[in-house]
Amino acid sequence: MSSTRIPLIVLAAPDPRQTEYILSAPPAIRLSDHSVDYTCGRCGAALVHADEGQVQGLVIHCTDCGTYNCSPR
Repeated sequence: MSSTRIPLIVLAAPDPRQTEYILSAPPAIRLSDHSVDYTCGRCGAALVHADEGQVQGLVIHCTDCGTYNCSPR
């Protein structure tokens, strides 16, 4: 398990017309053999396993708590 955890930024509910661009997790999305866990900004659930700086411009719906999160740009 990764020792580095980066909380994502909590968003208000997105525009319903853009829902096809939203990913849902957990289970966590694996982008690489990770060194960082990007976590829900509300409940702390691991949403993405990736290398540091690899996650940019994503909107992720946390299926654990229902919060929408975005990655830092």
